[in-house]
Amino acid sequence: MDKELIRKNEITVEDEDTSLFMYVLSSIYMYLFVVVLAMVMAIHAMVNNWEKDIVGAITVQVSPVEDENKKIDTEKTEQAVNQVLQYMENVSGVKSVHVLDDKSIEKLMTPWLGNKIDVGTLPIPKLLDVQLDTDEALNYDEITQGLHKLTPNASIDNHRLWLNRLLKFAGSLNTLALAVLIMVIAICAFSIYYSARTSLNININSIEILHIIGAQDDYIARQYARSYGKIGFFAGIIGLMFAVPSIIIIGKYGISTGSGLLSGAGLSRLSWCVIMTAPVLSYFYARVTAYYTVRKSLEKMF
Repeated sequence: MDKELIRKNEITVEDEDTSLFMYVLSSIYMYLFVVVLAMVMAIHAMVNNWEKDIVGAITVQVSPVEDENKKIDTEKTEQAVNQVLQYMENVSGVKSVHVLDDKSIEKLMTPWLGNKIDVGTLPIPKLLDVQLDTDEALNYDEITQGLHKLTPNASIDNHRLWLNRLLKFAGSLNTLALAVLIMVIAICAFSIYYSARTSLNININSIEILHIIGAQDDYIARQYARSYGKIGFFAGIIGLMFAVPSIIIIGKYGISTGSGLLSGAGLSRLSWCVIMTAPVLSYFYARVTAYYTVRKSLEKMF
């Protein structure tokens, strides 16, 4: 084993107050870093889910057909739905089509109408879920004209207008989260820089003696790097211990109270693996930052 790794540092990098301050501050930074990182990955997963489930599908709705007395004609409505169903099944680029039953429609309408609503008594359009072959583009104008020839009660919604607005909102939210993430990283680096420079000024006499007996700047910088690397590692563990429960609680609360659009904002196994590496990332980040801070500072001091 390298003798340098087992012998005691000649320079006291950590006193009791400074050590506690850096542990607390670094733990807070790591907590914020992990939570915001999880937010960025969740937003990315949510956008991918939107593009997969929404862009690859359209909805065709058939309004109820009314008789001469302005009452819903169930037979003619079902006939119109079947005609539209057959038409859409023969459209090039359509993978599958199925009519949503009353239970599915009731589930969709529950957030707005409540749990005790019988959709059969309401003039709610019949909905057809159309899954698309993403490799082939559709001519929406031609499909709309074909539907109107069958029945004027049919219309098509390709979701693209409001999806673009959602994507723009998600992009803005993701940019904000990334900005916060970068800010946390920058402030953490500044804290390490300030702490290391303060420690250098405190230990200036010891450093001068080490220089006299032949110690190089690299040797001194590695001592600081080891000390701050240890702080970064244990601060990463502490921050992670508080961040993981927060992520789980926020995720469950957001999905349970939000709409179905938020259901795709979960974290994958890969995302959790990245989150669990936070202490290792913190170790190397603190170590490298402290090393180069001390090296550059010593070059200016001596």
